[in-house]
Amino acid sequence: MYVTLESEEVSLAELAVTSPILHHNIDQLVSLDSFFETQASMEAPIPTQSCLDLASLAMSTKDNAVLKEIGRNKAEYDKMISLFGMKWMDVFDIFPSLSGQVTLSFLLSSMKMNHPRSYSIASCKSCVGSEIDLVVGSLIFSRGGYKTEFGVCSNFLTHVNEGDEITFKIESNPSFHYPLDPNAPLIFICTGTGFASIRGLLQKRSYLRSRGEKMGTAYLVFGSRSKREGLFEDEIENFINEGTLTDAFKCYSREPGMTKQYTTDIIKTEEIKIKMEQVLAPTSVGHIYICGSAHMYEMCKSVMTEMTSNDQVSKLIEEGRLHCDIFGTLNPEKLEDTKGKT
Repeated sequence: MYVTLESEEVSLAELAVTSPILHHNIDQLVSLDSFFETQASMEAPIPTQSCLDLASLAMSTKDNAVLKEIGRNKAEYDKMISLFGMKWMDVFDIFPSLSGQVTLSFLLSSMKMNHPRSYSIASCKSCVGSEIDLVVGSLIFSRGGYKTEFGVCSNFLTHVNEGDEITFKIESNPSFHYPLDPNAPLIFICTGTGFASIRGLLQKRSYLRSRGEKMGTAYLVFGSRSKREGLFEDEIENFINEGTLTDAFKCYSREPGMTKQYTTDIIKTEEIKIKMEQVLAPTSVGHIYICGSAHMYEMCKSVMTEMTSNDQVSKLIEEGRLHCDIFGTLNPEKLEDTKGKT
């Protein structure tokens, strides 16, 4: 299909804000396969305004009434989201009378652009060459038993076969690189798939150690849900046995018969607290790496502040010795603290 804008009432600048996917395709020849497979965010929920617009296209009284109701009543809209997801990909299943009534131009002007997903590289080039390792947690969930749903990119990646071609790009995160001084003491804090970027750093450390570099101490604080998951246990044990890690401290949030324990609980224990205070000391050249959710980062930073002072933690950030690779949204007051560091 060839997409063109005939109306002069809407400027391209306004279109870029109100209908980004339409703006992206203006004066372009686009295949339907490309549009639905790579451009349109099929997993995005249908906005309330689009529900009202779709109501006028519904051929059944029931679909028309429901679409109008959820388009005008936020409580009913939220209820539909929790029960059915209200995703574009399911619109004809949820509202069958819309089948054959929705035009492509409507979708172009209403749907959101699909956005790229980011994954931390879980390997070091010096160890794996041209390969790239990823740690992917497959997202599987259901809404009120309606049907099983899967994460878009995690589901795609876990079903990629050897020889398949995929499109991706590599973005550097220079603030999360290994320190220039291999003798600097290190503390790694991560949870679950957050081990990915830590794994790359540990491979780098293992490579430097194999070349005879003098290494400082390195401690890992790793959190997961339970021992049964067994996440990276063999690799962590190997890193300890070969001397890449000095020691590792693990905690579990859902271990049967045990009190929930988180990374912040571990770094408060006397043994690791001493190591943390050494790295946080004014004369230290040590580094702390945190990889996980934004909430975990905030909690760890709060504990570090309790151990020393806000000024000392700020100094650690300013000197580039607190490294963060986090996902999720930070509280607004935390944004300035991590500016240029995540």
